[in-house]
Amino acid sequence: MVRKNPLTARAAVLAAALAAGLTFGAPAAAQSWAPGDLSLAAANGSRKQVRKVELNLGWTREQPLWQGQDWRLRLRHEVVLGQWHVPQARNIAELGYSPVLRLERLGASGSLFFFEGSIGARLLSHTWIAPNKTLSTAFQFADMLGVGMQWGQGAGEQTVGLRYQHQSNADIKKPNPGINFMMLYYRYAF
Repeated sequence: MVRKNPLTARAAVLAAALAAGLTFGAPAAAQSWAPGDLSLAAANGSRKQVRKVELNLGWTREQPLWQGQDWRLRLRHEVVLGQWHVPQARNIAELGYSPVLRLERLGASGSLFFFEGSIGARLLSHTWIAPNKTLSTAFQFADMLGVGMQWGQGAGEQTVGLRYQHQSNADIKKPNPGINFMMLYYRYAF
């Protein structure tokens, strides 16, 4: 019987998810994309005083997926690099991708108020969050709901948001305790 390397399998699954997301959302000749943006996020976790910081590189499709009179729906892509501070175990590095749907409403002063949601994929450097507590798999799904405000135009556009994020392996392997984060972020378009 041949044993497969679980890390190689996890990396292959994440690479496939990233490739599918980037291919699906890749800029085509008929689509235009807003300049890229960079965000910094800080989050508190629900388990064992786990905290994390994230650096996200994102880009947004300029043409809305749907346009109403007051609201519009837009698609964002975010590549995530994170570091979890785990007091009772080794710190965890996180790499991931999330397609984000954002429902926006333009305010009177030119600012935007929005709701956002996403289901993304994450790969963790390891799974221990306490000496006797594990997340079971390094591959995790990251479900997110958030709200925020954006102001400014083009380069120099700024965003502040609050997100609730749940990470788990969707019962790929048991136990599947998952972890929740409340995340505050600031984004700047360049």
